[in-house]
Amino acid sequence: MIDAGKHHNSALCHIATTLLTRIIACWRAGQPYVLRDVDGTPVTIDQARAIIAERYAIPKDLRARRRTTDTARTDRRNKESPSAPSTGPSKPNATTTTAA
Repeated sequence: MIDAGKHHNSALCHIATTLLTRIIACWRAGQPYVLRDVDGTPVTIDQARAIIAERYAIPKDLRARRRTTDTARTDRRNKESPSAPSTGPSKPNATTTTAA
């Protein structure tokens, strides 16, 4: 999100798959998941929250800038991308041309 300007959903999906891989590895080994610092030292939940707040917080100006520039998007009614080509004729009463 900070380096490449990606949307937060992209970052969230990437982290979710990584976390799921770690949880499955712990489950298969029969061991609980242990929170660790970047150097591998086990930490408590409070210490992990402090580390995240200190090192991985997204600046508020970046979040605000991302919200204002993200105007062309789809919604539930319009599932197509705004730049996608049309799937039907451009006019309601389109005529066909015949080869001579």
